[in-house]
Amino acid sequence: MENLNTTIRPYDPQRDEEQVYELWQRTLGQAWPLSQATFHYVTIGSTAYQPGDHVVAQMGQEVVGFVGGQAWLVPGASAPRGELMAVMVDPGYQRQGIGRALLERALDMLRTRGIDSVQLGGGGMSYFWPGVPLNLPGAWPFFEACGWVEAERSFDLVQDLSDYATPPGVYERIRLPGVTITTAVPGDAAQVLAFEAQHFPEWLPFYQRVLERGGHADVVLARHTEYGIVGVSGVVHPRAAWQSHDSLWEQLLGKDVGGVGPLGVAEDWRENGIGLALAARVTELLRERGARTAYVGWTWLVNWYGKLGYHIWQEYVMSWARVS
Repeated sequence: MENLNTTIRPYDPQRDEEQVYELWQRTLGQAWPLSQATFHYVTIGSTAYQPGDHVVAQMGQEVVGFVGGQAWLVPGASAPRGELMAVMVDPGYQRQGIGRALLERALDMLRTRGIDSVQLGGGGMSYFWPGVPLNLPGAWPFFEACGWVEAERSFDLVQDLSDYATPPGVYERIRLPGVTITTAVPGDAAQVLAFEAQHFPEWLPFYQRVLERGGHADVVLARHTEYGIVGVSGVVHPRAAWQSHDSLWEQLLGKDVGGVGPLGVAEDWRENGIGLALAARVTELLRERGARTAYVGWTWLVNWYGKLGYHIWQEYVMSWARVS
């Protein structure tokens, strides 16, 4: 496809990665710095990656634009999800229709994989942001001009762990007798995975990776004496042996940043203080395991996490569209 003498073609990692990473540095690197190794992992390092996922715009020998796409199948779902991970056009070539042409090609690619709904941002096996970052002034107006509609906002939260202590009463406010907060042991693996498959299938691949690589002590459980596991979260700390890459935004948050892994409580057990107790224990363990900053990605629960001292770091516009 030609557009203003620009060729739109599939991304070739061996041929294009260095130029596309340099493009990231020019377009996004000031607001969102990251290493080339991390860029590599997010774009092609996950098990969700397939050749043809991403698209570049080339003018002569120079890559001037990039769109990262992703299709991933949530366990138990009937069709894969489509995600647009990033859209970049060199500042010298913007407002010439290249961004729209890249977007259209990426959406066409996702359609060929049976996807009828696409998200800006992501939440699959790897992604840069959950939505469109508000600290990139031209980003959301571009998508809005292309017909995307804002659905809601989401947030990333952080807190300094240097003097963290769980507020009084968090564990005492668990309102159901027989519930304890513990770390997992190897014998819990099957039950953890069964819990995720039943209640939070989109998080199952994360816990499979952690447990397959021996990270049992980084899985935090809410366990009932009679009913077993009723809630799960994870400790994503800087020195976790199961981690295959650096923290995504460590150049912004510091090398010793750790995260609260996917946190969920079974529906019938919610509103009983269990979730906040899980979040508190994960935060304690992050500090114990060397994290200086705690991070919660893609949440709407600003006030809820705020009870533990977390505050807003970044805000995103969330948008989904049907593309069939």
